[in-house]
Amino acid sequence: MKLHKKNLLPEVTVISLPGSKSISHRVLIAATLSGLPINLIHGLSDCDDTRYLLRAIQNPQQEIYDFGDGATPLHFFMAMAAAQNRQCTLTGTNRLMQRPHEDMIEVLRQCDAELKQNQQEICIQKGIQSFRHITADASRSSQHISAMMLVAPVFKGTKEILLKGKPASFPYLKLTASVLKLFGIQASIFDKKIVIDDGEYKTPSNIVIEPDWSSAAFFYSLVACEPNIRILLKGLNLESLQGDSDIADFYRELGVTSTQTQDGVLINHNGYVNPNPTFHLINHPDCAPALLAVCGLLGVDAVFTGLDNLANKESDRLQAMNENLQQIGITIASDDGVYKLLFNHNSDTHSNLLNIQSHNDHRIVMAMAVFGLKYSLRIDNATSVNKSFPGFWEQWNHWFHIDP
Repeated sequence: MKLHKKNLLPEVTVISLPGSKSISHRVLIAATLSGLPINLIHGLSDCDDTRYLLRAIQNPQQEIYDFGDGATPLHFFMAMAAAQNRQCTLTGTNRLMQRPHEDMIEVLRQCDAELKQNQQEICIQKGIQSFRHITADASRSSQHISAMMLVAPVFKGTKEILLKGKPASFPYLKLTASVLKLFGIQASIFDKKIVIDDGEYKTPSNIVIEPDWSSAAFFYSLVACEPNIRILLKGLNLESLQGDSDIADFYRELGVTSTQTQDGVLINHNGYVNPNPTFHLINHPDCAPALLAVCGLLGVDAVFTGLDNLANKESDRLQAMNENLQQIGITIASDDGVYKLLFNHNSDTHSNLLNIQSHNDHRIVMAMAVFGLKYSLRIDNATSVNKSFPGFWEQWNHWFHIDP
């Protein structure tokens, strides 16, 4: 696919974001375990990841489930299937099966479940037999912890999850607790422990999914790099359940003002960019590609921390971003967990065409798309955005000519 910039107009552009993938996945598990019909969930994400999870939930008699490239649906469904004592096989793309699953398997084994893993699949041979106290390594991911929180109400008694290591993506645990509360379950989160009170799932009358804050980052990038662009992110709320609503604070450093209106969040440029911002992203790994890209395009000497786990995503995201940015003389350098962009101002890059390598990663594609403000882009596997934001190119078309 190719894209290049249109003549930009100063009018406010209204953007409809997809439903939050993170909330959708948590609600789907809780709804299934509580008996809430899926048609009472409004605003559900329509991305590939959610489709994989929904398809698995709606076909309980299958023996083999394919989750494509979706780690979260795989882990959430694995915990649910084990809680229901189902014997089944879970699989996906080569990249998915190469990603770390040991933490998820380990906590299930602590509950006397039996699982077998090889390079192509994970087999649940026996489900959870008891669940009261488990210890979970929180340093690499929070997915397995959220998965166990969601299945906790299936079992009687108070459940306790002890957290080992410095937690990564901590706001996602708070999001899980918020979803549990919608279904009548109290979960208390402490620094080193999570307690889920005894109680059965209750069925709410309906659920409305918020728009996705992590998808909003790419439109914040546009405004940061082009002051004439003003965008209303329809239905978005600054007071959100989602931890990635901190995007508004991150992009304030890059000149973007966020204003809550009755229709959503209005973003525009205020003319000030911090030349030396620091972004701590241990709790916001999905924001990293967008922020790396926009700081690269603006030439901002930013400092980033909390990026060490990006190698375990849909791609090695640091490597993928480095490869794309090096075309214009920018390198991501690291020193003991601190990352900076190095700008080679003597780079001999004169081409107006950038070849964006997707690495089959939706967030790499959407992050690098902002470079269309300065360059013509050729993007391989542009449809990878369907993993989280199927309508991305339709929305991007407001500002860019797009040729398949």
